[in-house]
Amino acid sequence: MHDRKLRVGDVVILTAPLVERASTRRGKASTTVSLPELLLETDSVLVVAKPAGVPVVAGVGGASGVLGQMRKARPDDDLRVVHRLDRQASGCLLLAKGLSASRYLELELREGRIDESYVALVTGVPAQDQQDIEAWLGPDRRRPGMVVTGDRDRTGYREALTNVQVRQRFARHALVALRPSTSRGHQLRVHLSSIGHSIVCDEGYGGERLLLSRLKPDYKMRPGVVERPLLQRMFLHAERVAFVDADGDNVVAEAPMPEDLAVALRHVEKYTSTRRP
Repeated sequence: MHDRKLRVGDVVILTAPLVERASTRRGKASTTVSLPELLLETDSVLVVAKPAGVPVVAGVGGASGVLGQMRKARPDDDLRVVHRLDRQASGCLLLAKGLSASRYLELELREGRIDESYVALVTGVPAQDQQDIEAWLGPDRRRPGMVVTGDRDRTGYREALTNVQVRQRFARHALVALRPSTSRGHQLRVHLSSIGHSIVCDEGYGGERLLLSRLKPDYKMRPGVVERPLLQRMFLHAERVAFVDADGDNVVAEAPMPEDLAVALRHVEKYTSTRRP
């Protein structure tokens, strides 16, 4: 059709790629199911960018997980989870191809030979530019599924170590880089909470909501309007992972900061004084 102008009565047929859609009930809008972005692949592992709000494995109530989505898309790879990310977190996620690769990578993770780097925005400003948090972690008896710090002699508690480095300081917050030497559930969230600097919007561990009224000095609240937070999930992102895969190859993968976190950070930078360590 590019060689002449359209005329009244012409019929134009357009073709478009099929988009897989989730099954929906009558009366509910359908939603597009998109696979996590593939960051890197070797013969033994996939590194994908886990989206925020999606569990690693299928959750309660039938929520689709990253593992299930990838297994459906790649049924010949026998994909297996190497480590977990919290549902609200985003970023680099390792999926091993097959049992042998899974066992190898799990051992590498336990031995601390997989280098993981996270970025978080925390409430308050740490006094030290860099510090190691070493605190044993165990189950919270009062809140099932949550974690607390405790003594090493308590049943069910395991050693956990996290390095924290301040990247940027603000009036009420700090952007920090996190490098865990161990891989425990909720480790980063609990360790930061234990030093009084919870992750922004991590309500489970004391994180404050990110509100423009707390950032902008001349903010005026409109009568009758409830202020909406600048961020709808905790500010935690797995930005980089580096390791040697089962074939002896050096692997480095990076996941760019998602737009929701980048926008929230821009608001903090815009309305509060900043300085780098």
